[in-house]
Amino acid sequence: MAASKLVRNILDDMNKTITELRCRELLRDEKGISQCTHQGRLIEISYTGKNTSGSIVFDKHVTSTQIIDTLLEGKQYTILLYDKGLIQAEYIVNGNEVIKERLVFMKKHNKIWDIGEIKDYEKDDIDWFVEDGVPIMLRIDYAPDDHKECDHAATHLTISNHESCRVPMKGIVTFSEFVRFVLFHFYDIRLELKTCRTNAGDTITELEKEMIHINWK
Repeated sequence: MAASKLVRNILDDMNKTITELRCRELLRDEKGISQCTHQGRLIEISYTGKNTSGSIVFDKHVTSTQIIDTLLEGKQYTILLYDKGLIQAEYIVNGNEVIKERLVFMKKHNKIWDIGEIKDYEKDDIDWFVEDGVPIMLRIDYAPDDHKECDHAATHLTISNHESCRVPMKGIVTFSEFVRFVLFHFYDIRLELKTCRTNAGDTITELEKEMIHINWK
């Protein structure tokens, strides 16, 4: 089955973003983008080598360190930033409509390491990554089938993996928007790539707009 225009746009956005990160030496590793067809019509866009170990993200009985270490060991990510901050991106597309999305950013500690500083430590065989700090865990989900107004927004931001934290968001977020958000707010790095926006309409309801929510033009 030929890929829809939407699938092509998602893949193009992801590839261009990863290319810029690679050119700017912001990547430590990348797993590539996989594309699978389900039920003859649903297209799943994910990362190469995805397996069940990735489900540990939702385990409420383990520490953030265990979650991140498990994902790193199993290489369960789309891209790994230079400081081992990992980003996962997953979409399910039906024709020209995204019907599910998940974007994840996890970082073992909140210290901002300079690329050159990390290289110096690693050259001297010093494990800088074990330093204590506050872990960062963000997840954006688009799951319209699970929508419950003001309780489970169709598009929402989850912070620190807290299961009842679902901050309503205006709508679906593209990969480049998410990576731009992460780099700007957590690394003070700006991407040169033009932001790719989705043509999909807003997913937030009028009642959810009366709550604290995330909006943009």
